[in-house]
Amino acid sequence: MDAGKTPHPLPLSAAQNQIRDDVPLVCAWALVNAFAIAGSQASLYIAGYTHLACIQIQSSSILPCLWVGMLCCAATQSAAAALALLLPCHRRRARRALAYLALAVTVLFHCMYAIHFRISLAAYPGGYIFGWIVYTVVLCYMVVRDLTCLTDLLRGDGWGKQ
Repeated sequence: MDAGKTPHPLPLSAAQNQIRDDVPLVCAWALVNAFAIAGSQASLYIAGYTHLACIQIQSSSILPCLWVGMLCCAATQSAAAALALLLPCHRRRARRALAYLALAVTVLFHCMYAIHFRISLAAYPGGYIFGWIVYTVVLCYMVVRDLTCLTDLLRGDGWGKQ
């Protein structure tokens, strides 16, 4: 063996057949979003219950409907992500299908989030320029992260190869 070269740590057959699995990454992104939805809903409920002056209840009837839809998205994406993480690794097709489902529901949540804050910020024209900037940056980050997760899933080699 040459003194300058180190052998590959895996045998040659295992090194060539490594399967890239991006399911945990996508499921982690879906779970972070699900817990963020639940945490924000709880904090808004507490703020509304204690009648904080900085939080004003919107009179629009669409906002409570959006929040219910966002909570349904949280339950669905957390269930799909948890199932995908709990399935054994040899069930790659089911894991990837659940990861695609979790990512699709996460994208749906981000669309509902964008609509919600568009309505909320439009209710106060010209008053919250900081809110427009912050939520635009947050939405751009979410879109980039969703597209990154989608391309990672599409490039993965885990579709049923044993």
